[in-house]
Amino acid sequence: MGRRVLITGGAGFVGSHLADALLKDGCAVRALDSLAPLVHGRSRKPPAYLAKDVAFVRGDLRDRDAVRKAIRGVSVISHQAAAVSVAQSMYEIAD
Repeated sequence: MGRRVLITGGAGFVGSHLADALLKDGCAVRALDSLAPLVHGRSRKPPAYLAKDVAFVRGDLRDRDAVRKAIRGVSVISHQAAAVSVAQSMYEIAD
């Protein structure tokens, strides 16, 4: 088994394709994603297009406990998470 890689935003377009490539290269892949409703709808499950061999952690990158859980045992982190949209980010700025 190759390196253990965490992809933040792993259920997104870039993150999921990166996961596919890393799996092909023999890496163990974990994805951290909040499954933001603006992107993933109301589903609380990983999207069907995410490879079954990806270990999925549902959580927000701003949540220390979720991040601690996600980084446990990984040697590489690829940061692909991003705010869904500027408008949505500004709407939630007080949070």
